[in-house]
Amino acid sequence: MRKSILAVIITGAFIAGVATGFGGGYYKYVAAPKKQAVAMAQKQQEEMNKMVRHGTLTAVEPDKLTLKVEKGGGDVGQTLTLAPNEYTSIQVGMGFVNKPGEKADLTKWFKVGDTIDALVKDGQALALHREPRPGEQEQQGQVSALPGGQPSASPGQAAPGQGQKK
Repeated sequence: MRKSILAVIITGAFIAGVATGFGGGYYKYVAAPKKQAVAMAQKQQEEMNKMVRHGTLTAVEPDKLTLKVEKGGGDVGQTLTLAPNEYTSIQVGMGFVNKPGEKADLTKWFKVGDTIDALVKDGQALALHREPRPGEQEQQGQVSALPGGQPSASPGQAAPGQGQKK
């Protein structure tokens, strides 16, 4: 009888040890990293929300834009001057219109009165986006109208300088 009680106690201790080990490992390798990832994602989302601006352009120069902020950040109702650099992404509709590493002439893609979305950090424009204007069509990630508002030679051709790389 004492041997059976001892066997039950040893078996119970073994099962409790396995359960504790499994639970501790699960928490350490699954639950805790998941909790940290969620907290980090929330922090990054809050930072991103502080950086996004939506508004109407009041002035456009080759190297800067002046934006009347309608939504985003703590600048609603204020006018911001955005200075992009060669790493700023410019997007019209779903297509990127500038090449990374080249400073873009903003007057080619924006004009006064355009409604844009901007990702701004410390007065620096990290990304700029506007929807295509009426009559301006997108093709294969590039806007088919030329910067002056003239359509390309034919609907299937890209604007000059946008051909395939050799």
